[in-house]
Order: sequence, then structure tokens, then C-alpha cells
Amino acid sequence: MTREVRPVTLAFTPEGTIIFADVILKIIETLSEGFLILDQDQEVLFFNEVLLQQTGWRSRDILVDRRFLEYISPEKCRIMERLAVIPGPDGQPQHFRVASFPVETESGEYTLVRIRPDARTAQAALRGDSMSPAEHYETLFRNFGDALFTANLKGRVLTANPAFYRLLEQPEDQEVGNVGDHYVYREDLEDKLLRLLEDDEVYNLETHLYTNSKAIRRVLDSSWVIRNPEGVVIGYTSQFKDVSYLKNLEARLKISERNYSLLFDTLLSSIIIVDPLGNIVNWNYTARELYGYSWEEVAGQGFDQLFGTGEDRPHLQEIFRRIEESQGRYIEAEVPRRRKDGSLVYTYASYSEVRNTSDELVAYAITEKDLTERVNLERKLKDSFEQLKQTQSAAILGFARLTEYRDKNTGKHLKRIREYTKVLATSLRGRKDYRRYITDRYIEDLCLSAILHDVGKVAIEDAILLKPGKLTEVEFTRIKEHARMGGDALRDVDQEIKRESFLTLGKEIAYYHHERWDGKGYPEGLAGNAIPLSARIVALADVYDALTSDRPYKDAMSHEEATALIVEGRGTQFDPDIVDAFLQNQEAFRSIRTFNEFEEHPERFESLLRQQVQELASPGE
Repeated sequence: MTREVRPVTLAFTPEGTIIFADVILKIIETLSEGFLILDQDQEVLFFNEVLLQQTGWRSRDILVDRRFLEYISPEKCRIMERLAVIPGPDGQPQHFRVASFPVETESGEYTLVRIRPDARTAQAALRGDSMSPAEHYETLFRNFGDALFTANLKGRVLTANPAFYRLLEQPEDQEVGNVGDHYVYREDLEDKLLRLLEDDEVYNLETHLYTNSKAIRRVLDSSWVIRNPEGVVIGYTSQFKDVSYLKNLEARLKISERNYSLLFDTLLSSIIIVDPLGNIVNWNYTARELYGYSWEEVAGQGFDQLFGTGEDRPHLQEIFRRIEESQGRYIEAEVPRRRKDGSLVYTYASYSEVRNTSDELVAYAITEKDLTERVNLERKLKDSFEQLKQTQSAAILGFARLTEYRDKNTGKHLKRIREYTKVLATSLRGRKDYRRYITDRYIEDLCLSAILHDVGKVAIEDAILLKPGKLTEVEFTRIKEHARMGGDALRDVDQEIKRESFLTLGKEIAYYHHERWDGKGYPEGLAGNAIPLSARIVALADVYDALTSDRPYKDAMSHEEATALIVEGRGTQFDPDIVDAFLQNQEAFRSIRTFNEFEEHPERFESLLRQQVQELASPGE
């Protein structure tokens, strides 16, 4: 006969209160005897490691196979310790002494079962049990786990077993004298004797005894009268069950249970315990408040079914697999969960294994901290930041377009420069030498600031800026000043910000985008890597756009012609790495140029479209 496997280190009431948690059961784990704890339905709640070692049984078998409880029959050993035969792993009989005790806690009554090997009986079985009845009684008397003694009606001890002497902390060769001298409360002895005379026997009277060292032992006293052949009562036999440790254990259980429950329910983090199938077996007050369910609504329900938010989230079984790969613990941040009312909460979730003393996995603990308020705030801040960035980008583009009122080509030129710059920077990031320097933030700032490269031209006279012919030497010297004037303007703004911003790159680009790799550029004649990377990238993008665009003083070149000139300037005018990045992305440059060309000159697009239609209509020509 089998039954559903239940956790062996955790037991729960319908209200979700933890009865036996690891912190409590460590009390029993420190004992040297085997122990079981049974609930009111005689279901196994807990057993310690010693029990497994003594019997050789596996924990799963004790839980699933009801025969183990049938072997020990705990309901038959409440009066006194009894012999039990439990088959070992090889099927051979093993002899044990079993005693059971009721334990009351704030959550109800439980049964504590003590199991220990019976070496003498096992030895007798091995040698064929050739003892006489008298020897049997003597063996039983001397090896009985509880204290046994006989006394006359005056209380003088006539015989006693070794357990009795151990209980009183007295050598066996020392006379005990009157047992009444060891009773802490004399009235307990008098009450026992009166009840013996009335009923011939009494069971489990709780009393207290002094040891020889004046320590106090709490015992359960069971006694039977002794009669002579004529039926006259001449004395009595008593059995003392030492329950001092049991009562201490019971008190500690109550305290530990109360403290653990208080701690469990006052933690600010949500704690949910699930079995290996993902079904909820316990939770604390914080979890109830977080999710809005009652205990009756969640007990035994699947965690995913209650709190899951969709197929894009990993199922709990997948989380269990990750826990195993992470050596017993796994963490997730900003995990979306569904509350009872349908709203979403976001948590910082820590998943951990719960194992018993045999290192068997019995449950998982899901500890969560509510991050909903923080996540919502971060999202609002992110939205505000995105809006700010869009506003900033539009403002910068508007600022850069100041020159458009005088040079009608500038607006489209700025858009193309931004696209070319992004292509080059993204390509360079794939190279080992640039990978750590060129980040997403760098590319974003670079593309925004690149459009400010010619902002200094607002200070150049129209006669020079818009002159259709070749510039004189004086005019060229004047127009070269736009680099320094633009850089100075952005420097002043950047200093007002008092921290590094995209304007830091804008200042570099404005100053140095006309410098050359060989040092023959302006305004400072910088060479090689002394020229900021941002300026080297924009320099090539600016030249390519200038070559392929119409200007008052020239017509646009083709992509191929512009490419040939850029390749010719590799290592002299341009950084060789940036030229290589350009060559690897020629088609991207061509596409950007073509799109903008058709946008500027729609009649060219219509002409090309008509040509393609004619070709399709006359495929044989």
C-alpha cells in the first residue's frame, strides 16, 4: 500500500503555520537515538538521521511503505517499551526497543517515537535462544531501557535493574534504601499507593525524583501490586520512564515553534514554499498581502497557474533546473507576477532548495522582495529620460541647422552625416582595438554631436560661405576659422554643464574634423592618434558627403569616384582603420546616399522608375 509522498522536514497546518522546521528539528537531531514524529493521523512528519542509520531504511521507503509503522506499532508501546522486529535491507530481522510518547504543542498533539537496537535479543536469536524462562526474565529485566524496581509496602527497594541505578545516578553495589526518599513531592508517592490499593495498577503518573546529586528527573510512574500465593499484597513493581529530556524537548519545541512562526510571518520579504511539482505548501503573511489571496485559495495550487504572467516567462520546472545548475540557489530580478486582482507586481526573486538531513530534496523556497514601486518609478524616469533625449536631440538638430538659412544643403547634409557616422562607429566596434572604447553610449553621443561639426560656420560671411567659385587664400583662411569658433562655442557650453556630456565629443569634432592623419590639417596640425577618434570618424563621413553632394562651386561625384579619392587618402588624409571600415560598408553608404538623393530630387526617382517599368515591359529587347 502506498501513499502520496510528503515533505519530511516540513509540516503545515491549514493556516500555513510551520510546525516542525529545520531550526526546531535540530533539537532532535542532536539525540543519539532514532526518532519519528507522527501527526494525529499517524502520518510521518519527521525522522532523524540516526533512525536511518540504525534501520538501514531509506527515507522515501519510510514515507511510502506503511509496513514500517506496522513493524514498530507505536500505538502499542505507550505504556512501556516493547520489542519490535524490523527487516533490514537484506531482509534479515533486526531487533529494536520501541517506546512512544505524546507531545503537545500550540498547534496540536503529536507522537514522538523512540527506537533503539536491542542487542541482547539479537544475540539470543543468533545462538538459537536456548535460555530458560528464568533467564529470559532476567535478561529482559536487566536490559529493559526504563528503570524497573520492586519494593515492599514500606517502600524499601528489593530489586532494581541497571537503568534504575542510572536514573538515580547511583552505583549498582550501593543500597538504594527507601524509594520514598527520592520523591521530590511525598504526596505523589502516597497518591500512587492509594490508587494501587484500589485498582492494583496505575499508569503514567507524572512525578519528580531526586538523583544522588540532587538533580531533578521528571518521570512517568507505572506500577503493579505484588501478591503472595495467598493473594495478599506484599509490595509493588514500578517502571519509571525518564521524560526529563522529553519535557524539555516539548518546551523547546513550543518556544521554537512560536519564535519560528513569529519570525516567518514578520519577515518583510514574501516567502512561498512549493513542493518539487511546483505546488504551494506554505507561505507567510507578507506573501498573502503581496498577492491578495487567502491561504485556502492557494494551498496545494500550482505556483505558475496562480502567479504566472505568460509563455515568455520560464516555468517553475525550468527554474528548478537552473537552481540545480547553480548549486542550490538561483536569483532573478524584476520578475513579473500576477496578483489576484489581475494587476502586475515586480519582485526580486531568490529560489533555493530545501533538503532533509539525508540531503534529499523535499521542497523549494521562493523568497521575493516587492520591487513594483521601484520598477514603475524607473520606467517613468526612463520614459522621461527618453522624452528629454528626444527634446535634446531636436534642439541640437535645430541649433545645427542655423546655417541652413544660408546654405540650403545643410539640413540633409546633417542627417546623412549622422547616418554615415553611425555606420563607421558600429563597424569599428567590432574590432579588438576599439571594442572597449566604442560603447552604445559612445555611439549615441557621437551621432548626436556629429551634426555640430560645422556649427562655427554661422560666423562666416555669406560672401565667402556661398561663393560659387574658388576661394582666395584670404577667404580660405577665413573659412578655416569655423573649426576653432565652433569648438570654442561648444567648449563654453560644455564647461557650464560641469560634467562630461555629448558636447564633449561635439567640441572635439568641431575643433578637429579638418585635421589630417599626416598632420597637414587644421586648426592645430595634429597627426595620427593625437586626433580624437570622434573627429577622425566624422572627418571621413564629412568628406564623403561633400564629394557626393552638389555645392555652389561644383557638381556631385559618383559613389565610385568618391570612394577612389578616399582610398587614395588612406594613411595621409584619413585614419587607415576608418578607411577600411568605410570600404567594408560601401553599400550602406551608397544606400544612405541614394535614399537622400531621391528625397532631394524626386524627379530622378520617377525617371529611374519609368526606366525599370520599360525594361520589364520589353524583356526581349
